[in-house]
Amino acid sequence: MKILVLGGTGRTGRIFVKLAAEKGHQVTAIVRSKSNATIPGVKYIEGSPTDLKLVSEAIRGMDAAVVSLNINRTSDSPFARIVSPLTIISDSVNTLLQAMKNQGVKRVVSVSASGVGDSWKDMPFIGRLFIRNTNIWKAYLDHDRQEKALRASNLDWTIVRPVMLTDKEDESYKVTDARATAPKISRKGVAKFILDSLEQERYIKECVTVNS
Repeated sequence: MKILVLGGTGRTGRIFVKLAAEKGHQVTAIVRSKSNATIPGVKYIEGSPTDLKLVSEAIRGMDAAVVSLNINRTSDSPFARIVSPLTIISDSVNTLLQAMKNQGVKRVVSVSASGVGDSWKDMPFIGRLFIRNTNIWKAYLDHDRQEKALRASNLDWTIVRPVMLTDKEDESYKVTDARATAPKISRKGVAKFILDSLEQERYIKECVTVNS
C-alpha cells in the first residue's frame, strides 16, 4: 500500500511511519524539516501540509493518507506556550481533502482525541475542567474542526480518538464507539490501530475511541 502521512515526525506519526515501512508499505511523509526524518525506507518531502500544490503532488498515486498532527507547545506542560498556528490541524486536513479530491484518492485516517466533539460529554468532569483551563483546549477546538471537515467529505474517512497517550512498548488496543474503557493507550497501540484499519479496510466513515 502507498501511504501519505502528514505529521510523520511527531511522536505518534513517527511510530506509525516506522511500523508501516517495516510491514512493507511505501510511505511518504510531508514534514516541516528533514532534521528528524530518519526512518529507513521512508520518502520525506519537506514543506507545509497546507500547501495545496505540494500535497496534491504528494498524494498522486497513493492508496491512502494518514493525519497525525497536533498543535505544538514549547513543552509537554499543558500550560506551555503554543508555537503552532491555532488552525494547523484543520487547515492541513482541508488542504488534504481538496488534494485527495483532485487526485481521486478516497481513504484517509486521522488522529483526533478522546473528548473531542460528541465525546466531550463522556469525559469525567475533572478531565473537562482540566482541559478547558489549559492550552490543550486549543488543540481540542482544532481537532473538532478537522473532524467536521472529514465528516462533511465524501471520502472513506476514519477518525480515531485516543485517550491519554503513553510511550509504553505495547501495541495492544481496544476499540469503542462510545465511552473509553481505560484512561490510557500507548502511541504504538494507536499506530497499530491505524495500520490495521487501513490493511483490513475497517471503520470506514466511523469515529472510534481507542484505549488499552
